[in-house]
Amino acid sequence: MRAVFLRRAIKQFYKDQGYRVNFSRSIHVGNGMIDGEAIREPYHVAIELKSDRDDVLRGLGQLLEALAHGYNQALLVTSQKRAKRLDTSVFKKSGIGLGAVNSRTEVTLIVEPQIIYGET
Repeated sequence: MRAVFLRRAIKQFYKDQGYRVNFSRSIHVGNGMIDGEAIREPYHVAIELKSDRDDVLRGLGQLLEALAHGYNQALLVTSQKRAKRLDTSVFKKSGIGLGAVNSRTEVTLIVEPQIIYGET
């Protein structure tokens, strides 16, 4: 599944919940970059999209960097097929959410992102 497809689905998911969503460009956070963000005060959610061929470990690192630099939540989004193969214990322990998108652009949160309080 391509990142464009994932972006469209997760953007609509957060807009439906009243968030402002920004995917206009890559966003610098510390030494890394994230694909997007969703903001509804006081929450700032860092979003990283990983297509079926992208490196999930790199995405986790980017999201940890975002949490360390003021984001309240972090969510890694991938295809439903790939998400089912991932070990969810990593997401549960770190507080990073795992979102899955199916072929009908429906988003399922396999692991809910935890709220991390910090500077925004």
